Amino acid sequence: MTTLINGIFLVMLMLLIWTTYTDIRFRIISNKVVTAILIVAILFGYYHHSTINILAAVSLLALGFVLFNFNILGAGDVKLISALSLSLTAQQIWPFLWLTSVSGGLIVFIGFLFFRRSICQSGVPMGPAIAVGFFFASFIT
Repeated sequence: MTTLINGIFLVMLMLLIWTTYTDIRFRIISNKVVTAILIVAILFGYYHHSTINILAAVSLLALGFVLFNFNILGAGDVKLISALSLSLTAQQIWPFLWLTSVSGGLIVFIGFLFFRRSICQSGVPMGPAIAVGFFFASFIT
């Protein structure tokens, strides 16, 4: 069973690396990739924690919808956060959000230092911050 969980987690990491690349390069998080992450997150949550955190996913999707309407987060970012939250326990959700926020702040800081024009024109790619937040929060038990 541990090999299966590790394999699912490895697939999740590969999908997150691809998402990070496309978000940095094109500022797009594809619906197809988010759908694949959704499926893998459900498998990971079920096999690793024996539960799927639907309440957190729906809550974050609703909150994300509000943030999207105020142009604070992109739709792909909201869908990615919601999909990833399915695989986390209730104790891992707040660290996930906190680590994502801290990573996002670091990306904004570095972006304004070195890539000011790109950040001002295209916005901040939050995909890498979400991936980092998920990666570290998934190890919190």
